[in-house]
Amino acid sequence: MKKKLTDRYLQTVKAPEAGRVEIGDTEAPGLFLRITATGVMSWCVRYCPKGGKQARATIGIYRTPGSSDPVVSLSDARTRAKDISAHAARGVDLLAREDAEKASAVAADEITNRTMRVVVAEYIEKHCKPNQRRWKLTERMFEAHVLPKLGDKPVSELRRADVIELLDDMQHKGGLTAQVNRVHAQIKAALNFAAEREYIDANPAAVVKKQYKGEKPRSRVLSDDELKAIWKTADNLNEPSRSLVKMLILTGQRRDEVRCLPWPEIDLEGKLWTLPASRNKGKREHVIPLSPEILALLEEKNEKTGFVFSVTGRKPYAGQKRLKEILDRDSEVTGWTLHDIRRTVASGMAALNIPHDTIGRVLNHAKGDVTAVHYNRHEYLTEKRAALETWARHVAYIVGDGRDAKNIIPLRKAE
Repeated sequence: MKKKLTDRYLQTVKAPEAGRVEIGDTEAPGLFLRITATGVMSWCVRYCPKGGKQARATIGIYRTPGSSDPVVSLSDARTRAKDISAHAARGVDLLAREDAEKASAVAADEITNRTMRVVVAEYIEKHCKPNQRRWKLTERMFEAHVLPKLGDKPVSELRRADVIELLDDMQHKGGLTAQVNRVHAQIKAALNFAAEREYIDANPAAVVKKQYKGEKPRSRVLSDDELKAIWKTADNLNEPSRSLVKMLILTGQRRDEVRCLPWPEIDLEGKLWTLPASRNKGKREHVIPLSPEILALLEEKNEKTGFVFSVTGRKPYAGQKRLKEILDRDSEVTGWTLHDIRRTVASGMAALNIPHDTIGRVLNHAKGDVTAVHYNRHEYLTEKRAALETWARHVAYIVGDGRDAKNIIPLRKAE
């Protein structure tokens, strides 16, 4: 039904007993009044943008039940409907454009008021979890040191002074040392993440200098006597602690790469361990030849499913802290970490005249040479196998398992 709507007429309109009725307005094309059985009267408009599809939308409430005053008057509804129709004639969906502008404004407001806590949560979820094997340590670092002080601050308001104040407090009030630099690095990384997504214009932590300058790279290398003491202590441990320590010493691979080793990565017949890109720091497949000594450790395992170093087979070994305490106590070797074993393997191989390049390949160090990384597909298995077998014989000699020193043949130095 269509008619020329008037304010007087609208005051007399009654609600239907059921359903709804719609009364079109002859003065504003597309405008109509919708009345429901509950007595709600709404202004609606039908329009068709040039070249598009017909659309229909509610543009306001005229009157609610029990009210005599209009919320949106007839005059305002006609003006709005005519504006929508005029834009539609030019091929513009005015309502859709307004919705997009509102959404953009809301998104901009969310970005402007996005707190450090929100950014850190997104950084952990979208960057750390996919790219860091130990992302939980990063998460705990933020929770312990950053979020209590800066968590509720919008990142758009974060200033260099805020970062410096946090790091100064950690060092001078909290008495922390190297941890200060770790936190600084993670704040910088999280804010780089925010800058890339345009949550902030620039990273305020990028120009903050290293706060704690006493930190030195570790250079601890175990002596032969210390390595022997640790090996002998491992001999008296229960499984899987015993074989885990020996595997670390014989392969030189990273602690968690060994600790979380699943049986499907091991090829006993082919004498190879294939470490997938997803499980190593370099994010590239790494093939480790297995020396007879390593194979002997693995073949002693009764169950060859699940994880190699595990109590139940279902979860990787998790007693590292207690293991290190026992090794320290019983071996009487102090001031070392499990990662120092890896450096000791590298140093020991070098002393056996194993070429530096081969040592790097055994330890899966990154290669800066583009040709080596992308085009040279030779995996140097022969060289790596020779290096690991030479190292294993050297370890056997050090720990004194009855082998003669003449069985250890250092590789010839390159001329």
